[in-house]
Amino acid sequence: MGSITSFDTLEDLGRVRLSQNFFMRDFLYSEIAAWHGLRNVPDRPEQAVEVGKLLCENLLEPLQATFGRIHIRSAYRSPLVNKFGNENKLNCASNEANYAGHIWDYPDAQGKRGATACIVIPWLVDYVEQGGSWTAMAWWIHDHLPYSSLYFFPRLSAFNINWHEAPVRRIDSYAPPKGCLTRPGMPNHQGSHASEYAGFPKLAKPVRTTQAVAAGRALSGSAPVSCAAPSAASRPVSAQGRQSPVAERVPAAAARQTPETAAAGSLMDFRPQTGGPIMYRAIHTKTMWRKVGNHQSLESAIRGKDGAAGLFARKVRIDYAKHGDPLYVLVWESGAKGGYVIKADPSNPNGICATSVPMKDLLEFEARGQAGQRELEKYFAG
Repeated sequence: MGSITSFDTLEDLGRVRLSQNFFMRDFLYSEIAAWHGLRNVPDRPEQAVEVGKLLCENLLEPLQATFGRIHIRSAYRSPLVNKFGNENKLNCASNEANYAGHIWDYPDAQGKRGATACIVIPWLVDYVEQGGSWTAMAWWIHDHLPYSSLYFFPRLSAFNINWHEAPVRRIDSYAPPKGCLTRPGMPNHQGSHASEYAGFPKLAKPVRTTQAVAAGRALSGSAPVSCAAPSAASRPVSAQGRQSPVAERVPAAAARQTPETAAAGSLMDFRPQTGGPIMYRAIHTKTMWRKVGNHQSLESAIRGKDGAAGLFARKVRIDYAKHGDPLYVLVWESGAKGGYVIKADPSNPNGICATSVPMKDLLEFEARGQAGQRELEKYFAG
């Protein structure tokens, strides 16, 4: 897709489907642009679409599948619109600060890509009106989704949610209690925070578009993902213990699982393939390629107390403050045709989700000593 130079090309951009429930047009409206007659379209449409898909698939779709419909308050801003908003004190940071944020089509100063949307979740509005706190939603997202940053606001409990190639994992707020709720290095950053969001629904796996599923399989050549399908009976509960007004919608969303995902928990088999040495590589927010060489089997490296399951449960004896939060683990057996990528999945009884990776990809990651979030998430697309 080239530059947006006509009404027809703008219409075409708006029709681009980013995920199951979101289209590019959903993210282009700007009250600043509408009121002041400014053009809010990306200079680089293809780049904006690419990161928009990652924002939707990884963050917005899981939120909508779990809590019901979400409302987009503000999302994409062109450099022109954002600069105008910043210079006229309309609650916009500088363009440099918003690259890989609200300005989707330009990378940040480190060359990393990202995308931000400001959203309102009606379920959360009701929860807060009934006496709950925005912090409960913040901790739920922190424990369940691969966000980079969250920023909460007083009105409607709206918040900025950012997907980023190099996630920061930081939460701030202008709503009381104001300031930084958590960031790497703070004592409250690691471990489970389930007590902070008691009564919240379990994470529901969103349905992916047919195109996304097909693309994910073509890219990965992988087996079905070993993730537990969430219970369709889980329902959000208000601060007073009453069922939220959106509760009836959650079971329907949770029930719309693909057959592959729903059945995958029984499909993964971590039996030895060649008897060769086990390679274990952990990817953290700070240490991007941590090598471990003491695993004797795929099973122990993945499900063992010192393996991936133990790592995501914070039970492995390592310095988490030094390495940062674990994001992914790659495990393979030397000489095999492929291996596995594992990430945290609180909805699964053992706390992890795994899918297979072709050996040629694993060897490429090993050669360069890193693997990006966007690359690894492709394997979970199916």
